[in-house]
Amino acid sequence: MKKAFKQYITYLSIVTTIFFSPKLFASDYNLPFVNTSGLGNLYSGWATEANDASTMATNPAGLTKIQNKQFVASGIGLFGSAKFSGSANTIPTLSANETGTASTKLRGFLPALYYAMPKNNFVWGIGVNIPFALGTNYAKDSIVRYAATRTQIVVFDFMPAIGFKLSNKLAAGIGLDIDRMAFTVNHMYGFPFSTPDSELQNHLSGWGYGFHAGLLYDWTEATRVGINYNSQIMIHTTGDSKVFSTTSTVRTTNQKASAALPTLTQLSIQHQINNRWTIMGTLFYTHWSSFKQLTLKNTMLPSGSTFALTIPFEYHDTFDYSIGTNFAATEKLTLRAGLEYLNTPSNDHDRSPPDPIGAATIVAIGGHYQQNKQIGYDFGYGHSFFKQTKINYLTPIAFATGHSTQNSNVLGIQLTWNMV
Repeated sequence: MKKAFKQYITYLSIVTTIFFSPKLFASDYNLPFVNTSGLGNLYSGWATEANDASTMATNPAGLTKIQNKQFVASGIGLFGSAKFSGSANTIPTLSANETGTASTKLRGFLPALYYAMPKNNFVWGIGVNIPFALGTNYAKDSIVRYAATRTQIVVFDFMPAIGFKLSNKLAAGIGLDIDRMAFTVNHMYGFPFSTPDSELQNHLSGWGYGFHAGLLYDWTEATRVGINYNSQIMIHTTGDSKVFSTTSTVRTTNQKASAALPTLTQLSIQHQINNRWTIMGTLFYTHWSSFKQLTLKNTMLPSGSTFALTIPFEYHDTFDYSIGTNFAATEKLTLRAGLEYLNTPSNDHDRSPPDPIGAATIVAIGGHYQQNKQIGYDFGYGHSFFKQTKINYLTPIAFATGHSTQNSNVLGIQLTWNMV
């Protein structure tokens, strides 16, 4: 049974990865885009809104607000670009620096599915989404090719959850997070490791387990407070490392790496001013300092031997802030707007071309249209304004120094089906 379940989740994650081709995201690889219903106000009601069954991901206590069986399908697309400017090469003491620019496009699709079912004083839920992802794809002849070509991290989260009332005003909820991580780290080898250049490809995947839990308190009929906590999840991955040259291919299937998904805490408050206006805000805390570096054991060299490649990150903890509003334009149409500031966990001393993003300010608009009692639609659009970031990357096999500029947009739609 356990083997069949893992095979099922692996299949789902493969299908998701086929449709999800991330190139660049947010201010780190923690994605808030778990639904479209929260996109329009930039998730400023993360732990309080409980608009639909997707609340099982943001605060499972919100499931108690779901009155009927409900199915939610959300899809969010991301598009934009990043551009590195500076110098890079292999070992600086042995090679002349290359100076110029290198660009990567952004295009990605984030699907999410949720189902909630009230039964016996509880509301049960099950859902799937992508809470973490990161990716860049530089050309194999770009100036940063020795630091990075294709880099992709995708975390697929399968979550059974439950919400229940503790009193008329207080509700609680908990969800299990069954995560599968798959990542690719590719780059080119140059002199003195390889002449001419050869390509290194690392592909790894693995499983991790954790939980998230929340409380939702209706302070008054108009004011609601919520808090949600996500545990740290350690994922141990295995895979293969291959080097392709003009004359041969060398490979090992014994590559290993471990990565920690950070602890998250979200605190939200919202207040309904009148029949039309609702305001809300959320404070996001991410314990990024648990992610210091990534070590790829048994990484292949062109010579056929292996070594441990350590990529420094040295992330620090972050606080992010979001405020938003909802406006009930008609009985069927609600409009949304939001503003969010995303800090960056990376630092100017260790930031790399595969992870070039700095702090950003995001603005968004969106809305909800309720066609009838059964069917509702959500839509949202957001644009990110990034600060220019400094790149300073150094490993035993490559370096890159300079700066990066970015732009990105997100566009989402969602269907909510109430089974009444």
